[in-house]
Amino acid sequence: MPEVLNSRLEEIQKRQPAMAAAHERANREALLEHARMGRSVCEAGPNGTVVWIEPKEIFARYGLDEFGRPTT
Repeated sequence: MPEVLNSRLEEIQKRQPAMAAAHERANREALLEHARMGRSVCEAGPNGTVVWIEPKEIFARYGLDEFGRPTT
């Protein structure tokens, strides 16, 4: 039984990088969708505070201008 469990845990650990990358892509798309609609989003700030992020700041995180276009 422990061998089966160890094998399963190893399998899950091997998939972790792909799962983290998929999670990052999903977050990016969700944030950019909100920004394109002109909506701010909030995130956790220091000491449990709430920080609002404006669309232009969201775009800037991903190297886009304030209108969501790639900067060159």
